Amino acid sequence: MRKYLTIVMAVVMGSCVDPYRPPAVSAPNTYLVVDGFLNGSGASSIRLTRTQNLTDGSKPTVETKATVTVEGEKGGSQTFVDKGDGTYTLAAGGLQFNQKYRLKIKTAAGRNYQSDYVTIKQTPKIDNVSWKAQDQGVQFYVTTHDPTNNTKYYRWEYEETWEFYSAFYSRVEYLNKKFVSRMDDVNHCWSNGKSTGIFIGSSEKLTQDVIDQFPLVFVSNTSSNRLKIRYSLLVKQYAQTAESFEYWQNLRKNTESLGSIFDPQPFQVIGNIHGVTDPNEPVVGYLSGYSVEEKRIFVNASELPPWRIPSMYEACLPDTAPIFRTPEKPSAADQAESGAIPIDEILSPLGQIIAYRMSSAYCVDCRTSGTNVKPTFW
Repeated sequence: MRKYLTIVMAVVMGSCVDPYRPPAVSAPNTYLVVDGFLNGSGASSIRLTRTQNLTDGSKPTVETKATVTVEGEKGGSQTFVDKGDGTYTLAAGGLQFNQKYRLKIKTAAGRNYQSDYVTIKQTPKIDNVSWKAQDQGVQFYVTTHDPTNNTKYYRWEYEETWEFYSAFYSRVEYLNKKFVSRMDDVNHCWSNGKSTGIFIGSSEKLTQDVIDQFPLVFVSNTSSNRLKIRYSLLVKQYAQTAESFEYWQNLRKNTESLGSIFDPQPFQVIGNIHGVTDPNEPVVGYLSGYSVEEKRIFVNASELPPWRIPSMYEACLPDTAPIFRTPEKPSAADQAESGAIPIDEILSPLGQIIAYRMSSAYCVDCRTSGTNVKPTFW
């Protein structure tokens, strides 16, 4: 009897659990998203898109044909150039450090938005980007300071680039329904990625404006091939105001510190861009003003401990494809038409081509995971 009651209760309780879909998740509203900053030392770029439903797998809709201007607190305005893809740019030289500016946006539909005034801050130089080998990979750090003690708040982003080789070197390609000698190298490539986390630091509680060895990205030696040959990290540093630092801090709590009932609960992060046509309309984004400082370092495999770093091609195997179709196997041309990539020829004792070694595009053509164009900084 007790066992029967247990089963009944489990069924009843399970049938009472319905998925909860908050109205905000399924709401049809598409709010304006403003991404970019005012650059005090270079060109400024603002990208306008629209929010979308979490279940929408398409790319965000870009906001085109808008009029974007920057207005100084002391007067004067400049208009951004519309690139036609949702990106609006302003040439370098028009903005001054320690001056206040605000952004104004008028969409093609006639809706107006504007930001609060923001001060253009000059970012201190990066003193050093360093790294330390640990048991499971390499931890990268950034060190900086402001001798004038005026910055206090910092934010960083990074771009990483690494060199790699595909599993097989291909000497042959299938072109215009023929097997011909390959002219380009698709075995040697470079791949890259950008930071997705939020990296912020403050010296507000210190006697000196110094950030010493702030931890940035950790690169694993077991889950990727980034450290196998040569790896490069480009660190970008941005000075922040106390207000923008608070915005990024709250955004980080909302996106990176959730997962249990003991973590901070999600809340609406308020930016400094507002609707003018409709003051109650939410706008996503925060406008800041600063210059950008960069520093790049390289790490060669020869500098690392003798780790067995994966190539990510351990499962790759070549297959032999005959010239002519057999009952057991399709021909090399058939396989090439289906997407397989030839590696090289297999010759008879008389020197005639009787088959080709082939494998998947991923295993042969490194361009499926990167580019075979060598970066200019490499």
